[in-house]
Amino acid sequence: MYKREFTAWYRRMSVVYGIGAWSVLGSLFYYNRTMAKSSDRKDGLTTETPGEVSEHPKGFYVETVIIYKEDFVPITEKILNYWKSWTGGPGAEP
Repeated sequence: MYKREFTAWYRRMSVVYGIGAWSVLGSLFYYNRTMAKSSDRKDGLTTETPGEVSEHPKGFYVETVIIYKEDFVPITEKILNYWKSWTGGPGAEP
């Protein structure tokens, strides 16, 4: 009886998985086709892609400033030292 129940459950889950997988693939295919058609109709004169900008705006820039503290210890090093203290390896050095 147990094997029969497992087989029935396995078949049901296989059907659910198959329906889900084919639905995702079908919707991706449909979405790609509709997006290709809409971009052809929308502007047939421009060869530029929507995400591509021909010129950068003037005065636009990004500046990144990284400030380190004098006695800064990265979190990864703290975790590693804690792990080593539990596993018997050399811990933090004084």
